[in-house]
Amino acid sequence: MFDVFFTSRSASRPAYLYDITFAAGEAGRLRLTSADQPLIVGGQRYEPAQIKHGEIESSGTLDNATLEVKTPRFNPLVEVFRVYPPERVVNLTIYRGELDDPDAEFNATWSGRILNFAMSGLEATFSCEPIATAVRRPGLRRTYQYGCPHVLYGPQCRASKAAASSATTVQAVSGSVVTLASGWNAHPTAKYLRGMLEWDIEGGTVRRTILQVLSPTQVLLAGVVRDLTPGMTATAVLGCGHAGDDCKNLHDNLLNYGGCPWISEINPLGQRSPFY
Repeated sequence: MFDVFFTSRSASRPAYLYDITFAAGEAGRLRLTSADQPLIVGGQRYEPAQIKHGEIESSGTLDNATLEVKTPRFNPLVEVFRVYPPERVVNLTIYRGELDDPDAEFNATWSGRILNFAMSGLEATFSCEPIATAVRRPGLRRTYQYGCPHVLYGPQCRASKAAASSATTVQAVSGSVVTLASGWNAHPTAKYLRGMLEWDIEGGTVRRTILQVLSPTQVLLAGVVRDLTPGMTATAVLGCGHAGDDCKNLHDNLLNYGGCPWISEINPLGQRSPFY
């Protein structure tokens, strides 16, 4: 049907769809369109918004591939970044199509993530990075070390996060200091250092690292405490010292320990022989 609805570049009526994901579930998703009326594409509704992006270029390399998306300051996307940083990576997919297309075909022309946000007067600018740039980044190399290099509760660690979690009630919040109900800890409070405190809000779960245990009931969290009030239920999650003792006694996960606790303390290249 290409020749039916599209006869020349001057007659083209392009529209863009912006599919933005910043949290789990539908509450953590924005669907916007540059069209002046709502569009239903793939069973999803895209709301009209004042939004535009720069030129999408493909130079054959991954350098200088940043894309800028601009909106007025009252755009709903600005609210995602304005007060608190998002809890997870903000993904963006841009689709292009023609308003006169009877098949309503919109093809993805760009995919990546939103990195930065800046305000200048009434205009907000979002700096975006294409997903392909992640390919050029080498991962961290495994080193020969005493401590375990695995991310706690990650796919290589495999410790049970559910078994390490305990529910509690928030008693007070003062800045980044949270007071929990007495008896909140199922283990010694020191073992929750570098663990997490989690609580549910509309649109997802907020997680903050426990930087310090100030008292038997008070913990200092990393970053701004968001939407946490006295009386709410929170979940305290154990931390880990990334040593064999914690892996064995705290998490019962010694089989997945990634450190090398039997490294010799004697330099094999030194004057002293390690064999006698």
